[in-house]
Amino acid sequence: MKSDQPTITPVELLISVVLPAFNAEKYIAEAVRSILDQTLTNFELIVINDGSTDNTLAILEELRDKDARVIVISRENRGLVESLNEGIDLARGKWIARMDADDIALPHRFERQLEWLERTGADISGSWVQRFGSSDKRVVRLPQTDDAIKMAMLFCSPFAHPAVIMRTSLVKRLGYDKRWEKAEDYDLWERAAEAGWKMANVPEVLLSYRVHAEQISTLTANRQQQLTQGIRRRYGAFVSHSMRLNQSWIDEVLKISESSLSELDMDAVDAAFTGLLQQSHGEARDVVFDHATRLYFRAAANCPNIVSRWSKLNREFGKGFKVATKLQLWLFRLLQVRADGALFKQLKRIYIWRASR
Repeated sequence: MKSDQPTITPVELLISVVLPAFNAEKYIAEAVRSILDQTLTNFELIVINDGSTDNTLAILEELRDKDARVIVISRENRGLVESLNEGIDLARGKWIARMDADDIALPHRFERQLEWLERTGADISGSWVQRFGSSDKRVVRLPQTDDAIKMAMLFCSPFAHPAVIMRTSLVKRLGYDKRWEKAEDYDLWERAAEAGWKMANVPEVLLSYRVHAEQISTLTANRQQQLTQGIRRRYGAFVSHSMRLNQSWIDEVLKISESSLSELDMDAVDAAFTGLLQQSHGEARDVVFDHATRLYFRAAANCPNIVSRWSKLNREFGKGFKVATKLQLWLFRLLQVRADGALFKQLKRIYIWRASR
């Protein structure tokens, strides 16, 4: 007998939030509540308790008992990458959102990111983030458009990892690679770029990023830097091929990020940046020129004519006369401010790194 009851189609789950946690009792409740308080409510929150030995699990179980959207998976410690991939495997939503156990999502984060994904047609969207928890309270302004993000990726990671939302069907195919743990996010973005994902960042702060001494990035900076340089070189080969540039030119550019600059070929560096800038437009060109300026500062102590080289690039692709930048480059050269020295680290905060990485 045919039923008179209407057929109810279940609402599609929009977002699966993946949040790994290890010994996070100080901050986990605040992080989880910032997700549960989102203006968009159609999500599940998958928390992977990665073998915590503190009170993390008890806090999570209490939060789960109060909100059915919280799913807690608890087991022995396996590391961040395995936790991320486990959460991805369990995800049922159309989109996967990342979140860290020590950060705070603004209440409208998901709502704004889904609007942005729909507007841009992107497969992944991050956002700007606001640092807190230390004297460093900068707003990290990340590139907005697909072209600009993919140019920025040649120099650094173009997303704040805990602020991204990714298309589930795509990230399930790629996943995180344990071989690149400590730089697993940058590795994923690089492979996603080569796979053709369309990328975007919402140009507003949607996440508060906590800075503290226990962070993985602080404790493992040297290993992270080695992995990051490997990813840059891998992506440099891809960019060289796709833009039909001499790969040795790009290799010279990437050498500037390393500690030794004694055998740097600045003619090749100039040629690389000229080629990149000629094929870039709008925000993408601004990103390349900004990174070129930063790297010329790093090379200043080893290059007698650094000011004239930068000035030529600025005449062709820059905006304005930039007299202050010329003076600063001249001072870096005159004072022999080396990229691996303490003085460089102090001065770059004033002169170079005003736009956040």
